[in-house]
Amino acid sequence: MKAYKIFFVFVFILTLKIFPQAGGSIGISDARSAAMGKTSVTSSFGLRALGNNPANLFSDSSKHVEFIIPFPLPNLSGSIGTNFITIDEYNYFFGYKTKDADGRTIGRYLNDADKSRMKNLFADGGAITGDVQVQYFAISIKPSNTFGSFAFSMGDIFSSNVTFPQGIVSIALDGNPVNQIYNFNDTKLKAWWLRKYSLSYARRLNILPIFQKISVGVSFNIIQGFAYTGIDHVNTQLTTGAGNVITGKGDFLAYAAFSPDFNVKYDFDKSTTAKKDFEFSPFPSPAGSGFGFDFGLNAKLNDMWSFGFAITDIGNVKWNKNVAEYSSNKPIYLDDLSSQAQRDSLVDALTGKDGGKYISEFSTQLATALHLGASMQLNNLLLAFDYNQGFNDQPRNSTKPRFSVGADWALGFFSLRTGLSFGGFDKFNWGFGCGFDFGFLEMNFGTPDFQSVVNPNTAKRITFAFDSRWKF
Repeated sequence: MKAYKIFFVFVFILTLKIFPQAGGSIGISDARSAAMGKTSVTSSFGLRALGNNPANLFSDSSKHVEFIIPFPLPNLSGSIGTNFITIDEYNYFFGYKTKDADGRTIGRYLNDADKSRMKNLFADGGAITGDVQVQYFAISIKPSNTFGSFAFSMGDIFSSNVTFPQGIVSIALDGNPVNQIYNFNDTKLKAWWLRKYSLSYARRLNILPIFQKISVGVSFNIIQGFAYTGIDHVNTQLTTGAGNVITGKGDFLAYAAFSPDFNVKYDFDKSTTAKKDFEFSPFPSPAGSGFGFDFGLNAKLNDMWSFGFAITDIGNVKWNKNVAEYSSNKPIYLDDLSSQAQRDSLVDALTGKDGGKYISEFSTQLATALHLGASMQLNNLLLAFDYNQGFNDQPRNSTKPRFSVGADWALGFFSLRTGLSFGGFDKFNWGFGCGFDFGFLEMNFGTPDFQSVVNPNTAKRITFAFDSRWKF
């Protein structure tokens, strides 16, 4: 499974080294929204609206041109972390070391209470995610309020979502007592590198007299996919019997696709043609392509209240270059765990190692999500409320609903922001950040996980965002 390993290393390195801007879906958005607890449906305007609510591309600002370039600050944000283990818990279970009577370094021996505590960590799934995105360039132009606003943007998305099965934890802690059943159906793996080119348009429509102003917007997104690896399903179950016998069935299906320019050779490819080493290019040939769109609405009731609605990332990607399928569907029988051959056969059944082959194509959905929001303007204080619901478990998405509330307090050219988020993958976020608006230039800094800064030992994630925007 060399291709899988290459992509994991690739995504992991990128996630550790840079933290780009993520928009759309229900992941991290721009730095201002991140500071407000990932609240954005009625509070992100201008180019900040892209990926959040395209209706907010149109605003009553006197500025007619906005653009984003990597100066003075690149538009970067992202996150890496888990939803189940803190640094304190990691150090307790894996960081403890001591010396035995012979002077050898040993780890912690877990008692029954420790084992129960570790199992509880995985009660909601042991998920690890990495989410990075960079917006290289964006520009919006508003010729007039009557015409509306249109924009073009280009950015990359690197995302991964891995969930370890609870069955692995149980086997590791309990061994193989007789008549125990372990399943691995909660195993998940999805990772991709996508590039998005977006063309957006928004304008005012005064169609309901009850509202002071209604804006609608749409974004059309051309997607290029450079790498993907993902598990379609795992329906694997093991049963322990007398005499240390383990029986079951391995049912596994996964897909992978990589740009031809990466020179990836799958482990099942026995061709003698020599392949070059992995090469990175800023403009590789795509392994797949697709189309998506976002739609949004913002209705301003009066000078205080606004209400918003958006659906983002509707569409899919078809992968049709250097595409592989890994599958397994065969019985499992082990009666001697000391046998290397039997252990290898178990691994093969669980991972589909011997079931790899080239296929013509497969498709993946984008991270489609629904966003509802409301905001209240009180002089120089903005309060905003959001509800987000993902429609699938693609990277940067979650089918668990998320609620958030955020505040932006403008003090002249300086703004202070904070917010709280509940639900979704992260379960809880406390956002915090600030911004500087000099009229022609705006710079923002924020994190939706400020609790990790205040109390780093309880941190589950590292998250950061910063960006700049020019306005004329």
